[in-house]
Amino acid sequence: MTSPGRSGVSHGHFCHPPVGGPRRQRVNKGARAHMEAVRSGTPCVTLPRSGMVVPQIGVGLAHLHLMPAHARAALIDTAIDLGMTHFDTSRFYSDGLSEEVLGRVLGTRRNRVTITTKFGLLPTSLIGRMGRLAPFGRKLRSAATRLKLTRYPRQRYTPDTLQRSIAASLKALRTDYVDVLAIHEPAGAASLNDEMIEALVAVRASGMARLIGVAGDTIDDVVARWGDVLDVVQTAESRWEETRFVPDFTYSLFSSQRARGAAPLTQDEINAYLTRALERRPNGAVIVQTRNPERLSGYARLVTP
Repeated sequence: MTSPGRSGVSHGHFCHPPVGGPRRQRVNKGARAHMEAVRSGTPCVTLPRSGMVVPQIGVGLAHLHLMPAHARAALIDTAIDLGMTHFDTSRFYSDGLSEEVLGRVLGTRRNRVTITTKFGLLPTSLIGRMGRLAPFGRKLRSAATRLKLTRYPRQRYTPDTLQRSIAASLKALRTDYVDVLAIHEPAGAASLNDEMIEALVAVRASGMARLIGVAGDTIDDVVARWGDVLDVVQTAESRWEETRFVPDFTYSLFSSQRARGAAPLTQDEINAYLTRALERRPNGAVIVQTRNPERLSGYARLVTP
């Protein structure tokens, strides 16, 4: 049962281990500690496709390279304390730094969280190895991209890229599995093929990823063609309609407002957009991006009964 909270959001139940069919059995193992971690925090939902249990609000880690080291750890620690125990990352984010930071900060708490990572958008491996010089490397890359001396980001969706990416992700995250491995921003179904999808299914069968999916803005035909194989669908909040598909996760909740060049959103406006997104999909979750742990606390107050 769900119950409306102070904001009018229909709150998900507090987490219990999923039960049910074959896909749900894949997320049973190791779930108990994760469920205990969020039982008294952010309410959770059971995703309809997979039976995966996640908090209504997950935390995206695309911008960790813009934060000082101590602030990165504080953001992740705060999220866990609030029960926002689903983290969304990618091999591409911050040229690998996002996964490395998450793995290091989690330490022995890996079984208290769920992790989505992605492949297909390629990080710049040289920048990933530059350490303190990485910000300078990113500025050079931006300049070269503006001058059309290089193309960024680059994309590659092949079985070999998949294998290399998941191996690097597991090493960086200091784990032997991810909860979700998703194809990252494919340019529609034409950028993929059955061989690629079969390789992704094989990764799931190996246990390196418990679930597989797709994440991106232009994924309608990917879902139409391979939706019966994919466990998780993730897209921008403004990019889906129920007549086509209903995603498990959405992101970019506030970006359309920022793009208009208007004044920063007020807290009431932020709360309204988040409430609306959660009401659209009572059995779905929203990924939020922030560099401010206090902002996470505000989100938690909105959904906590």
